[in-house]
Amino acid sequence: MIRRGNQLFERVSILIPYKPDNGIRDRNFQWVKAFYETMFPEAEICVGISDEEPFNRAQAINLAAKQATRDIFIIVDGDIFCDPHVMKEAVEQAVNAPWVIPFRKIVRIGEESSRNLLNEPPTWPVEVADVDIIHTSEFTYLGGLNIISRDHFMEVGGFDERFSGWGGEDDAFSCAVNTLCGRYKRLEHTIYHLWHPPVGYENNPNGERNLALRQLYYEANNDKGKMKRVLSQAKSVFRQPEKKKGGKGKQKEPIYIAAAANDDYAEPLAVMLRSLLKNKKSGSPVSVVIIDSEISEKKKSLIMKVAEKYKANVDFQQIDPVVYSEFATFAYLTKETYYRLSIPDLVDETVDKVLYLDCDVVVKKDITELWNTDIRDYCLGAVEDHWVKQSRNADLFMPETAKYFNAGVLLINLKKWREHGVKEKVIEFIRTHPDRIKYCDQDALNAVLYKQWLPLDPKWNFQTYHLYDPVAVRKPAIIHYTGENKPWNADHPLKKDYRKYRKGIFQS
Repeated sequence: MIRRGNQLFERVSILIPYKPDNGIRDRNFQWVKAFYETMFPEAEICVGISDEEPFNRAQAINLAAKQATRDIFIIVDGDIFCDPHVMKEAVEQAVNAPWVIPFRKIVRIGEESSRNLLNEPPTWPVEVADVDIIHTSEFTYLGGLNIISRDHFMEVGGFDERFSGWGGEDDAFSCAVNTLCGRYKRLEHTIYHLWHPPVGYENNPNGERNLALRQLYYEANNDKGKMKRVLSQAKSVFRQPEKKKGGKGKQKEPIYIAAAANDDYAEPLAVMLRSLLKNKKSGSPVSVVIIDSEISEKKKSLIMKVAEKYKANVDFQQIDPVVYSEFATFAYLTKETYYRLSIPDLVDETVDKVLYLDCDVVVKKDITELWNTDIRDYCLGAVEDHWVKQSRNADLFMPETAKYFNAGVLLINLKKWREHGVKEKVIEFIRTHPDRIKYCDQDALNAVLYKQWLPLDPKWNFQTYHLYDPVAVRKPAIIHYTGENKPWNADHPLKKDYRKYRKGIFQS
């Protein structure tokens, strides 16, 4: 018997996240959409389509919610349906409960039965033979079908669109709503899942990143203050930049930071970020892009904890390492040193400037002063390399009087970098003159840009060899642990500065 006509559903928007695939998921979606249109003709159907690759389900849900005009949301995947009586009960419960998960059992329909259903118009009840039944616990399988009021959905800003690909977004949403709006009510019913090829974290290139992000939500669960801080970093079509108190004045320009690290350098990266964020005095928000070269989930979570504490946004990005695989490394310099050349490809084209920092630095002063340096007439600002100085000029076809900069701290003019094709010119120089390269991309950057960089105050890149110069600056704003001896593997003279900021992250 098909249940039709219900005034309660005049208050309901059914949100379906979707990405076309010209295959089985399209057929599932069309059948499920027709099912809800048939069973609940009074409801509003809103389809959110995300074109991101991999599929950003969180974004698709938010885009569906943006279309919605009703005050109760049913969030349902494009391959899930249930008894119309169950849906009605769940909507009735959602009027008073913070939100509702209407099932304890999932019936996964096999491929043959699923295809048979798709060949017939949607109806209820359904008859299926080959199934796999999953019995959930109170805390598992939280997504797939949820009912929540518009007010509660908006209170948490919808779903966090930083979750890319499958996995983690439902758990994060659950933690946020439970903490800020109240715990869900779970009903003892069944939902049905149409067949499609399986997916999982292991098939998602962003799986580890999603797990690290989910961990932040887990750690903020039941702590309203902490959850609000986590949500302040979330990405969502419903989240607008915070306005200055009193509604006056212009939103401060973000400070854009970039870094690159492998798993071995992830811990120093966390220390560097903590030192930078702790010493920033201005109200300018900080946005960090990290080029991720196989950083472990555990260490990503550590980095994100540091950022969350200081309300900074962190975006882990990956590049194709094949681009730089042919290039040689030198001593302690790893392949990741080349990855900074890709920074302009990873930052939005509306951003004109970014500050690149090596992982082996500690920031002791407010970075805002450096950030505000005018480099509009230069491709970048940097500090002269105190060890190399002009010893590389002849090898790099540079004039005898030209200065050679250290690439561990670079204030990059992205507009000029892109206009002048700096990345392409540097790569071409390395490929053409491999026998002249000693200090990796730093050599090539100097060869290409020796006329186009602004010398900065040496305090912004106080290198290890400055210690042995009697006239060198003695009050560094950034300490750069150049050379093979680092404060985490040797008895470096400035080890105490590194340990000071490491202590805020680790107990020892």
